[in-house]
Formats: sequence, structure tokens, C-alpha cells
Amino acid sequence: MQAIREAKNYKVKESFLIHFLEKYWFIPSDVLQRGVEANIWDLCSFKKPILDIGIGNGQMSNFIFKNSPQIDVGIDLEEGGLESARKTNKYIKVLQANAENMPFKNASFNSVVSNSTFEHIVNDLKAISEVSRVLEKGGLFFTTIPSGYLQKWILEYEKVKNKAKSQENLRIFNKRANHLHYRSLANWKKIFRDNSLKLVFHKYYFPKKTALFWYKLFKIFTYKLHGREMWSIIVNSRITKFIPKDLVIKYLKNMLLKNVYEKGFFVNSGNGAQLFMIVRKI
Repeated sequence: MQAIREAKNYKVKESFLIHFLEKYWFIPSDVLQRGVEANIWDLCSFKKPILDIGIGNGQMSNFIFKNSPQIDVGIDLEEGGLESARKTNKYIKVLQANAENMPFKNASFNSVVSNSTFEHIVNDLKAISEVSRVLEKGGLFFTTIPSGYLQKWILEYEKVKNKAKSQENLRIFNKRANHLHYRSLANWKKIFRDNSLKLVFHKYYFPKKTALFWYKLFKIFTYKLHGREMWSIIVNSRITKFIPKDLVIKYLKNMLLKNVYEKGFFVNSGNGAQLFMIVRKI
């Protein structure tokens, strides 16, 4: 089975952008990131049994893996969204579990997938060792994760605005985004080697201009006014019912996001703020 289709001539799908706009029009930074990631996962094929780490409420996985086989097991550390995940019928089994200590026997899965999760895991190195343990020999681990360039570019941007506050603004961003780690590709390769894993495919996405555009959107829509973030005010205020949602979505798609969305996909040369990797158990 080919793990990922050739992406050289791949055209990003507008339908993915529209899907996330209809659900999350009130926070365009999420729309941009999830839409691009959906295009990446659309290229992948998974061999069963499959484990999905960090499923949240299951809505993201239910959409981005809609063309994939039913996922055998989905896990998340937080119980809150798991009942919703169960109702998607995307998973055969849904469990509350810590990726650092997974309740599975050795070599239980042929595929492990994780979308934007490992940056939030406190002991991500222990979680990688667990991925290796539960993968069968020759099995594949697919993951998307921020690269070290995201932090580097944000800091550069903040220094231009206000050098004295740049480190503090970066700290605030990392706390709000719950980004606990940034690792280089070289660092990841070593971590994989140390855990009987081998990187077999990788691509950066979110080039610098896209990443900084995304960061500015993130700052705007997570800005707090009277103790509430802007996205929450927009979606939960009394005037929400008067907002012409269809017109807002049309503007966001055609005027604000379309160009940067198309350019946010795989970087064929150079670096990116996000990293997609496929890793084999050896």
C-alpha cells in the first residue's frame, strides 16, 4: 500500500476550505490551518488496524479521514469531547488515555496517526517511545506538528513591532496555543532513531508569509475584550443572529483566505512553520 500519493501536481481542494468556514467562520486562523491539513491527510492511505492520537471531540478526524477506513481506536487525554467522538461512528472504539502510557499491547497497530497533537503532550519523547511500542514492525506513524520555524518567525515578527516585549508576546502565544515543544527536523530524526523508528517522508507546509498571516489572524481572534476572546464574542453575542453568515463566509473565502490557503500547502523548497512526517517502525 502506498502511504502517500504523489503531491507534485496536487491542487488544494476548495471544498475543504468551505467546510471549515461553515463550521468555524468566527475564527479564520483555525479554518486556514485545518483546511490545509485536510489536504495533506487527503493524500494518505492507512493500513488497519489504525490508532488516532489526540481526537478531541472527533469532529476534525471525522472530516479529514472521511475517505479512510473506519479507525480502530481513537484516544484523547481529555474526557470532555469523547462522547461526541463516539457519535461520529468514525471510530470502532474511543478511549480516554494518555499518549505517554497507552493501554495497548506491543505491536497492536499497523498505522498511528496524529494531527497537531504532539506539541501539546507534556512528555512528547515518552509518547514517541509508546508509538514505537504499539506499532508493528514496518508499521507507519503519520503526524503533523509545528516546526521550530514557527517560533523563530513569530519572534522575528514581534521584535520588529516591539523588541522589548517580543519574548513576552511569544510566551503568551505559546501559552494560549498550548505549544510545549518546538523541535527541528534533525532533532526529530534522532528521536526516531533512538526509538527504532525511521523517517521515510517529510514535507514542510505553511511557508513564512502564510505562517505570519495565520499568526496575525490568531492574535486578532484570540484577543481578549472584557475577559472574553474575540471569536467567543462574535459567535455568542446577542448580535450574532444579525450577522450575514453567508456573506461573511463568501468574503473570508474569496478575499481573505483563498490565496494564502492555496500557498499554505507543501513547500517544495525551503522551510515551513508546520511539518508533516511519515515514520516507519524498524
